[in-house]
Amino acid sequence: MRGYSRSTPEFPPFQQGGLDSLCGLYSIVNAERYINHSSDQETQQLFNDLIHYLSRRGLLSKFLIGGIMHKEMLVVLDKVVGKKRISNVQIPWRGVTNPDLTTFWRSMQAFLDGSPGRAIILGLNGYHDHWTVIESITNGSIQLYDSALIKRLPRSACTTMYPSGKRQHVLLPAQTYFLSNEPNEGVG
Repeated sequence: MRGYSRSTPEFPPFQQGGLDSLCGLYSIVNAERYINHSSDQETQQLFNDLIHYLSRRGLLSKFLIGGIMHKEMLVVLDKVVGKKRISNVQIPWRGVTNPDLTTFWRSMQAFLDGSPGRAIILGLNGYHDHWTVIESITNGSIQLYDSALIKRLPRSACTTMYPSGKRQHVLLPAQTYFLSNEPNEGVG
């Protein structure tokens, strides 16, 4: 049909997250790829391993529709990703009632500190209900390596408490994973 385009503004194409809730799995895949500089083939194999793991446990439709929760993320990181792909997974804010933004922000900056082979998986609420990967962080913003193509979160729009005014991005410290390939005791 002439003059017809499916990519008109009324019918934009869907991207990851448009119809599914797999951002948690994509954050795992993207973090592993970012840390290890994995090839497309290696990344595809990890994604396949994640899908097979969830399918065997009857969890695939649950995660596809409802997303992955914090406790499930821990299990998947341990059982599927494991020490071969990411040797060190830390959750430094587990069990801590929401720290203030400055304290949390500084801890993320200190962890990333320009060292290679590190990434942070960050849970978000508020404007986005999403899992993402932090690539780098400055005093003013977080740069993301994100499956939904979100590029950055300005600090002025972030909080660790409740969304209000211009602070619509709620960072979830207790659902933040510091990942690296530096030896340590593992998930903790």
